[in-house]
Amino acid sequence: MSPVRTAGEVLEAIQKIKAGATAFSTNFFPVQSKLDSWIAHEELTMEERDGVTFFLRKDRDFAHLYFSAANPPALGRELRQLSAKAIHKIATDIVGPEASLAELLNLAEQVGFRCYSRLVRLARIASAVEPPSVPQPAAINVAAEGDASEILRLIEASFDRFADQLPTLYEIVAAIAARQIVIIKQNDQIAALLFFETQGLTSTIRYWLVAEQFHSRGFGSTLIRQYFATQPAVRRFILWVTATNENAIQKYQHYGYAPDGLVDHVLVCEPVTS
Repeated sequence: MSPVRTAGEVLEAIQKIKAGATAFSTNFFPVQSKLDSWIAHEELTMEERDGVTFFLRKDRDFAHLYFSAANPPALGRELRQLSAKAIHKIATDIVGPEASLAELLNLAEQVGFRCYSRLVRLARIASAVEPPSVPQPAAINVAAEGDASEILRLIEASFDRFADQLPTLYEIVAAIAARQIVIIKQNDQIAALLFFETQGLTSTIRYWLVAEQFHSRGFGSTLIRQYFATQPAVRRFILWVTATNENAIQKYQHYGYAPDGLVDHVLVCEPVTS
């Protein structure tokens, strides 16, 4: 694997695979800003193989694996070699409509990846008239840079590092600078937070949580209603949630979200030990 130095290297490698593809497949859809950030922090490496380009992004004690493949047989062949040489845990995502994923899932499982989690994407279309706001039980503030470490601690304690694409500290600092994390504090402690990303007409909730000791106080409801109210230009709200987390899915459905047909199978490969 070689370090990626520019976003152009990534785009060129993907186009090279596409040019000779008979059944192109990929799980690599980074937005430019994210790609630039990974490169600047020396987190991204790549390797061009026969019919496949692999990208690895360092994350805590493992790496996320992304691929662009000319066809499934090429992916299966090269993935087998890659997984056999792995010295750290690798997580990868197979994303798309459920009915279209069987072949890729089969290939990954045959070369040593195991199913770890399944996420579903929920979407909410903004209505012409949003529901009226309700009285707020607590003051909402945009997070400040000094809140970054506490936000990271809360997210790491509440979400799964393999399935939920946890942010780094620098990503949290950048989101704070972009005013994309809102919080409620109680006695100088963060009681609840909502971390989102808005691009054009689409907005994604990345993390929405209430610290355990502050449950049942209406803080979560306050944050999500405020979020909708402050995104008047957004036409489509989306998020990913673990398919088995019925409690979370019910909460999102209460606010107008519904499955849109996309799923994400998260698979993990453990290094081979002698």
